[in-house]
Amino acid sequence: MSNLHIYIDGSWLFKACAKGAALSNRLEVSQNFRPNFSRLCDAMLKYASSYDSDCTCIGEKYLSTSIFNIPETVDDWIDGESITEEDIASIRSSVTAREFFANSALSAGFEPSVIFHPFLKDWMIPKLRAKRFQEKQVDATVVALLVRSAITNVGDYHVVITGDADILPAIKVAYPEYSTNVFIATTHPDQLKSEARQSSFALSDFNCNIEPFYLDQHVDAFLDGENVYTCGHCNKVFVRTKSIPANVKPCCHPCYSSRT
Repeated sequence: MSNLHIYIDGSWLFKACAKGAALSNRLEVSQNFRPNFSRLCDAMLKYASSYDSDCTCIGEKYLSTSIFNIPETVDDWIDGESITEEDIASIRSSVTAREFFANSALSAGFEPSVIFHPFLKDWMIPKLRAKRFQEKQVDATVVALLVRSAITNVGDYHVVITGDADILPAIKVAYPEYSTNVFIATTHPDQLKSEARQSSFALSDFNCNIEPFYLDQHVDAFLDGENVYTCGHCNKVFVRTKSIPANVKPCCHPCYSSRT
């Protein structure tokens, strides 16, 4: 018997769940996608088991991300020019959302030691506004954890959930045997915006024995909610408070409205 170890680039996954991103675009309405991390692990294990029936258990689970520690004096930085009230409000909102996201993973048994809390500095704010701030610690941590486990847990499998171009070549260099027991979970390349295609990795350059798991094609398996369905008309995914009878074809609200 072998285990599946799971490593998530949490900063990337958080962005992939944002309104208008690849995962949320699979929902019936435009809103943030809320993953159920326990179900996500189950989906990863089921996929790995389809390649090797001896892979039956979840091993280590890591979600690495950064959540800013905002100083109490942050409002004193506002000057109306380089730092505005809108900047501070946006950062506070992002921190709240990231904390909820990370706590959802912790509740599912993910290791808390790789969730970092760097102190916010005033020079970071213009970079954050321009979306030019880089979180290199997260990338390096995911690679280091995966490579360490792959070397020490011989015979086990490992999945890295990421869309970051820098992670895959690093794994390939640090662990040349990656193709035997490492696979990728990501969004399908067709989901990338045209302006981002240059920075996307080429899956053909990372030849794993296990094909990539495309998250956006399986969102019904790990969307949070008690009753999750896929619309039988448009293939969008939705949640209902009450279950739909087994003999009724699931139909999302937009499709229902267009047919009545």
